[in-house]
Amino acid sequence: MSVLMEFCIFSISGKLSKSAEVAKVIRKLESKNIAYKLNPMGTCVECKSMKKALKVLKMASNCFDSKRFYITAKFDCYEARKEAFESKVRAVKEKL
Repeated sequence: MSVLMEFCIFSISGKLSKSAEVAKVIRKLESKNIAYKLNPMGTCVECKSMKKALKVLKMASNCFDSKRFYITAKFDCYEARKEAFESKVRAVKEKL
């Protein structure tokens, strides 16, 4: 199974810019060898199960010292697909 997840996480308090918080989450993903794609509105990861995707969200939430933070997440779960990062983008580019 492929679970493609895009998520955005940030604290409600603190500085207006959240780039330092995003960098902290990205460093955590890298330390765990989790492949990701950063975009202007969030971060995408590909997992083998929903359980693993939720573990990534939990790990990201542990990066915050804040008493309150906000998370949005979108999931594309597909039993027969592998390597969604590459195949979804390639499919669109072929049609261009």
